[in-house]
Amino acid sequence: MARGRAVAVVALLVLSGCQGFDGGGGETVTPAPVPTAGGEVTGDAEAVADRHRRSLDNRSHTTTVSLSVTYPNGTTARLRDEFAVRSDGSYRYHRRVSGPYPQYVSNVTLWQADATEYRRVDSGPGGTSVRTSDAGGLADRTVSGFLRRALTGFDVTVDQGSDRTRLTGEQTDSLGVPLPDDLRNARNGTLEVEIRDDIVRWVTVRAGADHPSLDRSVSVRVRVTVQRVGATDPTRPAWARE
Repeated sequence: MARGRAVAVVALLVLSGCQGFDGGGGETVTPAPVPTAGGEVTGDAEAVADRHRRSLDNRSHTTTVSLSVTYPNGTTARLRDEFAVRSDGSYRYHRRVSGPYPQYVSNVTLWQADATEYRRVDSGPGGTSVRTSDAGGLADRTVSGFLRRALTGFDVTVDQGSDRTRLTGEQTDSLGVPLPDDLRNARNGTLEVEIRDDIVRWVTVRAGADHPSLDRSVSVRVRVTVQRVGATDPTRPAWARE
């Protein structure tokens, strides 16, 4: 169990957010009303996240998370996480960082299969290292926890269509915005979500934040997409061998 927790910290750093999702004071946020499976506005964020997770259970899919930080001079830094999950539960996790990202994060690729984790980490200019360990893998590769927290952090409006549901939201104190360690005070956030067949196909969160060490404000954008449901088939990397 301890090992699985350590893997989760590495793989979902961008989604946890150093400030948490309780406003910093521990207060409980009432879940925003969002659609049930039948399209009625009687569910809550917990139900949407649970349906999303169940709908992807034992199905191959690709989930991509991109977090970008744009500075006043127009420079943009990005962190991109991708989970390519097979129907048997094995997966490839890939993280890449570019630009002046406001947190120390290493580029890393994981291959998880048969209770064994292979981790390849950039170790310097042109160098990499590979480690192998016993691990149960991430309990939730659908990032449903992030979806739940994002939805509870915004006042949500529902637009129910015949084949999809769109959610939009705003929040002055943006509790649903994960921030890199060096940023503070997410605010003036907006949320956009599209749900089809109970799967959250994409989420976009935008907000402003403060960069205390630079004494200036920056723009933050988080984008989560779910694609290739039932059609993802990652292959085992050559370096992921005993």
